[in-house]
Amino acid sequence: MQALNAWLLGHDHGLLLQGPDPDSPEPVMHGVVIDQQPAPKTLLCRWDPVTVWIQPPPDEGTGVREPRRPLPPVRSNRGYFEDDS
Repeated sequence: MQALNAWLLGHDHGLLLQGPDPDSPEPVMHGVVIDQQPAPKTLLCRWDPVTVWIQPPPDEGTGVREPRRPLPPVRSNRGYFEDDS
C-alpha cells in the first residue's frame, strides 16, 4: 500500500502513523509500506501510534523536465512594443 494511502486510512480509523524515527524531518508520505509494528489486527486505542517502514520510490529521474530537447521555439513580443508613429 502506498504510504500516503496508509496514513490517510490510519487517520480515518483514529491511528497515528509514524516512521521508525518519529523525530525525522521526512514525513511518512512517499513510498510503499513494507512492514508495521504492532502487527495487523492488533487491538489499539484511539490515536495510538503505528510505526511503519517504507520502501522509498525508485529514483529514476521521473519528474525531471528540463532541459527539454528539442528546444521550444522562441516567441518574441517585440511587435507588441513597437511604436507605429
